[in-house]
Amino acid sequence: MLYPLNIDLTGRRVVVVGGGMVAERKVHGILAADATANILVIAPEATAGLHALAEAGRITWRRECYAYGMLCGAFLVYAATDAREVNAAAAAEAEVIGALVNVIDDAARSDFQVPAFMRRGDLLLTVSTGGDSPALARAIRMELEQFYPPSFEMWLDYVAVLRAEMREALPTSRERTAFWRTAVRDDILSMVRDGELEKAEAELRHAALNIRAQS
Repeated sequence: MLYPLNIDLTGRRVVVVGGGMVAERKVHGILAADATANILVIAPEATAGLHALAEAGRITWRRECYAYGMLCGAFLVYAATDAREVNAAAAAEAEVIGALVNVIDDAARSDFQVPAFMRRGDLLLTVSTGGDSPALARAIRMELEQFYPPSFEMWLDYVAVLRAEMREALPTSRERTAFWRTAVRDDILSMVRDGELEKAEAELRHAALNIRAQS
């Protein structure tokens, strides 16, 4: 069984061994989560996408074949070549230096797996089948993308501001609990889903007034 864990990669060194499409997907996933991660790609050749990222200074590309010692300082390692022996060697070094490793062709040797995920700002939803069916995980992720459209990113930003405001407007924990139960009512979430953010906000503020009046 896998333990779900969100990791902050700010300033961390992530090494991707390999320069193909799988490696590129890993790099894009890391950049989408944390653009400040220190990403090193080790590969004699790379996709056009990785080449462009290197030219833009978003990643470092070491244009040579992997050799022992190249993972020094790594926090996370992706062994993502099409050569099992290279992936195994990178995994072995990662184990020696204490880095977490994901081996694309060897789940048993991997310390972690990257689940299918969707992001709406700070809202992050992940789906994992433990490697049994990546296709099913992707299908569920696509359903989640439809159910939680981009409007939820703006709504979550608003709720973060409102949270501080409600600490002042609703001084007791009982009042705030009642308010946040209202905030996740089906009708309000439906407004958000339909992009009616102003209407949802008005409904929430009206609820806050009612809660305060009843106290």
